[in-house]
Amino acid sequence: MAVKLACRSITFRYGKTDILHDISFSVKPGSFCAILGRNGSGKTTLLHCLNGIHRPHTGKIFINNKNLAVMPRNEIARHVSLVPQEHLEIFPFKVIDVVVMGRAPFIGMTRTPSKKDYQLALKALETFNARKLAGCNFNKISGGERQIALLASAIVQTSEIMLLDEPTNHLDFNNQYLLLKNIKQLCKSRETSVIASMHDPNMAMLFADAVVMIKNGKIIAHGPAKNIMTKENIDTLYDTNTATLAISKTKHFFLPDEIING
Repeated sequence: MAVKLACRSITFRYGKTDILHDISFSVKPGSFCAILGRNGSGKTTLLHCLNGIHRPHTGKIFINNKNLAVMPRNEIARHVSLVPQEHLEIFPFKVIDVVVMGRAPFIGMTRTPSKKDYQLALKALETFNARKLAGCNFNKISGGERQIALLASAIVQTSEIMLLDEPTNHLDFNNQYLLLKNIKQLCKSRETSVIASMHDPNMAMLFADAVVMIKNGKIIAHGPAKNIMTKENIDTLYDTNTATLAISKTKHFFLPDEIING
């Protein structure tokens, strides 16, 4: 199967401090890839490298077999969208206008959005059952609703490759699962390649096709989720002792051992 995105031995540093070390992995079309690691492990930095915000000091990143380093910013934006973890307040735009901003790589700086652009924006909101947010002030809605608006904006920008930095960070219990279920459906229906940094290994167990585990800026394990999501790998990644709890014939959850046996 074709590879949508590939990292080849990338290293990134701030000043003299290495943040990422020899990172190599690839993502196929329609695959949900979870990046797991503790705070400060380099997950967000890696996403910024994949989007061209940071340029690796060594190694290469390829989008559809094209070197990211030679792609103009506008071309990258047509293939890769990024939804950040933090949502700063912006001018008091309506949600629909925030979503339409995702069309910028196609509209350009001198044109105004068309009726088609707004139709695409409404359809993207409907993907998350959030059409009712269209007329709301972006600055007045909840953090979870802002997350949905930014995800919808990412979809209208491109459904080819989506980079998500802690996508469930602002969501309540039920909506975390509903959001990831909808994102997983995008992978199936549009062959969207999703790369999401995540804190919760159990969310990765439920939704990810592939997993990349990063510790201290290095990959300690990567591959199909069914092979990588083991007690041994989780223990190493989080420096803890875990217990596993079967939830189906093929999936299990991880919990700190002291919670089960304490």
